[in-house]
Amino acid sequence: MSVQSKVGLSAAPRSAPVDVGAAALQYEFSPDLVTLAEHRPEETEAIRTARTHIIARHIKDGRRGLAVCAATPGVGCSFIATNLAISLAQVGVATLLIDGNLRQPRLDSLIRPQTPPSGLKQCIVDEGGDAGGLIHPEVISNLSLLYAGGVADNAQEILAGDGFKTLIERCLRDFEFTIIDTPPANTCADARRISTVVGYSLIVARAHATRTSEVANLAEQLHEDGAQVVGTVLNEF
Repeated sequence: MSVQSKVGLSAAPRSAPVDVGAAALQYEFSPDLVTLAEHRPEETEAIRTARTHIIARHIKDGRRGLAVCAATPGVGCSFIATNLAISLAQVGVATLLIDGNLRQPRLDSLIRPQTPPSGLKQCIVDEGGDAGGLIHPEVISNLSLLYAGGVADNAQEILAGDGFKTLIERCLRDFEFTIIDTPPANTCADARRISTVVGYSLIVARAHATRTSEVANLAEQLHEDGAQVVGTVLNEF
């Protein structure tokens, strides 16, 4: 699966000019959430194309999770993960989006809560993998969020422990589909660990920036770690 889209990431979030429901009034939505505002139709349509492939070839086969990965920074991994999660929620799939980037979290700048959120880090360190009240339910209809909970100096150790595996197993059981945003694979091994636990990965690349060899190497590494790569998304600027 290869989906081309023209992606432009804005410097600062603002409220998206859409009706996202009463439950979402406590959140500020970035204009980069093109699947909400639909002010960039080519990108919105590309996300919907990716959604169609994932529903047909992934969700309908009973698979319940996906790690969104990139070989290098700056390719739009968080953009794809968040918009894809919103797009799935819009067609009635009960979706959980997790910010698995404990190095440089991005979700809280795309969907900004009123107060700095606790999240994945606290869930694993303090709760042993029990998300409890840390998941933000129904931010928009059918979409729940688990933020990163801030930068973690020991991110690799947090993700390598049993608490993370326990958390993901619960999320895969409790939600129809779980999407996890991950840090760039060339900076740390976090994306490979997350993909191994989830079992499936989607690789994001950027036109004229990501080398074919980088995508191939990442796909090979994920395969070696026991994760199946379901496809790639190409952001074309």
